[in-house]
Amino acid sequence: MKKKLMALSLAVVMVLSVSGCGNSKNIKVNQRTQTFDVTTTTQTTAASTSAATATVAPKSVDVSTLSFAEAPMLSALVKAGTLPSVENRIPKRDSVFVATADALGNGLEIGEYGGSCNMGGGGGSWGIARPVLESIIRYNNDGTYYPNVIKSYEYNSDYTVWTFHLREGMKWSDGDDFNADDVTFWYYMAHINNFDTKASWDALKDVKTGEFAVLKKLDDYTVTWTFENPKKPGAFIESGDFKWCWAPSHILKDIIPASIYVENEYWENTGLSDDQALANAAEKGFVYESVKDLGKNICYYFWNVSGLPTVNSFVLSTEEGHNSKDSEVCILERNPYYWKVDAEGNQLPYFDSINMKANIEDQTAALIKGDLDRIDIGMEQVSSLLAEYGDAVTLKTILGSNWGSYQITFNYTNANKKYAELFANSDFRQAMSLCVDRQEVSLRTSEGFLSPGQCAPTAGNFGYDEEWSRKWTDYDVAASQKLLEGCGLKLGADGYYDFADGSDFTLDFITIDGSGDYFYSIVKRYYESVHIKTTLTSYDATTYDQMIDDNDWVAVMCPHMSVGGLSLKERAASFVPCAQAAEWYGDYGTYYTDHTKGVAPTGDMAKLVEYYEQWIDTADNSERDAIELKIYELHKNNLWSIAYLEGANSYSLVNPALHNYSDKLISNDLYQYNNIYHFETLFKKQ
Repeated sequence: MKKKLMALSLAVVMVLSVSGCGNSKNIKVNQRTQTFDVTTTTQTTAASTSAATATVAPKSVDVSTLSFAEAPMLSALVKAGTLPSVENRIPKRDSVFVATADALGNGLEIGEYGGSCNMGGGGGSWGIARPVLESIIRYNNDGTYYPNVIKSYEYNSDYTVWTFHLREGMKWSDGDDFNADDVTFWYYMAHINNFDTKASWDALKDVKTGEFAVLKKLDDYTVTWTFENPKKPGAFIESGDFKWCWAPSHILKDIIPASIYVENEYWENTGLSDDQALANAAEKGFVYESVKDLGKNICYYFWNVSGLPTVNSFVLSTEEGHNSKDSEVCILERNPYYWKVDAEGNQLPYFDSINMKANIEDQTAALIKGDLDRIDIGMEQVSSLLAEYGDAVTLKTILGSNWGSYQITFNYTNANKKYAELFANSDFRQAMSLCVDRQEVSLRTSEGFLSPGQCAPTAGNFGYDEEWSRKWTDYDVAASQKLLEGCGLKLGADGYYDFADGSDFTLDFITIDGSGDYFYSIVKRYYESVHIKTTLTSYDATTYDQMIDDNDWVAVMCPHMSVGGLSLKERAASFVPCAQAAEWYGDYGTYYTDHTKGVAPTGDMAKLVEYYEQWIDTADNSERDAIELKIYELHKNNLWSIAYLEGANSYSLVNPALHNYSDKLISNDLYQYNNIYHFETLFKKQ
């Protein structure tokens, strides 16, 4: 018996608060209900009204009654005979995606066509992807999700077979059919052969054998993924690495070299040498020096390749001077074959383009002038800029998901047993927390904007607990010293604590690229006030990561991968020692991936792993939430990392004419950062 997982009907029940000066409210664990809706053509989200966010209920849409319309610039092309009619560009009526709600569940305004959304330069490999990338599923602000590029999905009773149903009639941005051939091509010709350099995606591998899933094409719009052992939602459809599973086979099929071919039933070996493949790619405008560079760019960072079709809402321009992420003005143009419409049948997106402008020195002036529609500002700028510009700007809060600011953590698997045993004693960690005046840290790092806090879920996030966020945050030097002495430390002749045997104890912090330097200049004297000798050494990223991998470190200030985050769905390795990834669990994570290496976890550290394996093997959302809260409780009890201030939010100033731009959304990699704003639904109204 198969369970249908269609577009979700969601109840978003969240209380959101802005981090301020000691006025955080007790926000309950993410309270949500979800049902499976047989409607596969719309994102239907039941909105709730709260003091934090005024909402408008999304419209209920009968797709059979819609009359489809398009942007005037596209109508002109249709009239000129250079573009098919909108009905022939979007999927069939029962497969078209109807956008009715934002990521909070608020109903969307029907927009106005035209103009550009102007932003700062994209920068980086992912910069221009964030506002436009379309994924298999799309997340809401509360962590629920719904089918996006795919129409629906289902799985069999033991989770060994997953079925994806595509949207019939959907097109690539160049008008070619988007179908199951593009999925089989991506998988067998671009992914498992590592042409895209990402064959490490665990979502597509059996959880026990490590073998790749078997992908089958059932028909032009249906594919199945088959695993030998059960593959639950947390390890498959929700996986952060499994964002897409398609590539434009009609463009790429003659540039796959024979040297990387993997035998499969759908695509023959091209027989091409590496040089021939590179030459064929160059003829299409894709010029790279090696097969590795070619594959990584056209099959992974494809949004950065001008002339390569996508299914995104906007595609990179082919106009010289505007066709690179590094252009002074990088232009992303409306996809004329985009597969989403609004509640009245108007094809999205509303904007003609997204213009990303680099090297703007005074972004605030550019916003006021209208040259930019959105800028990021520091928390310390909020009050002054609002006072200066008033109604000329709109403030938007971007909720963070970090577990506190200014974290420190310790090497619990240090080869020196005296250090390892000291760090394992929670009294030591409590002492390191109590000895610092967080009010001063707040004043000197954020001008008092961030409240004292602990390494705990941020307000508005899953698992927020006010008691946890305030644990060990009182400033108490005497209590700190008493705890340190209770750990067996003895005051030495130099005025600093030594180990009980008289050997020197120095808390040697490392940090990456100077990220902890300023914070250390603030807290060093507090550590000294309780007689702890400390040092801080900054290393470049390569050296730093090697030291962590080699287990050759004592303590970290401002870690590379801090503990916690949005949820286990985002990146389980930051919550649980299940990989060689986060500093706070050191070689415990190495052991999980290879029992011949690292250190076997014990006690509560081992319980983290036990609960994680239960979580990954559980399909029911509510049951998994309950297991995740058990993991959170272990973190609350142990505080393996210490933070000194609450997790920081971010802030943007936005052009007031910009509509459908939601407030208090969470910025997170799982949500693809800017993608959660649904840029295809944004428009400007004067």
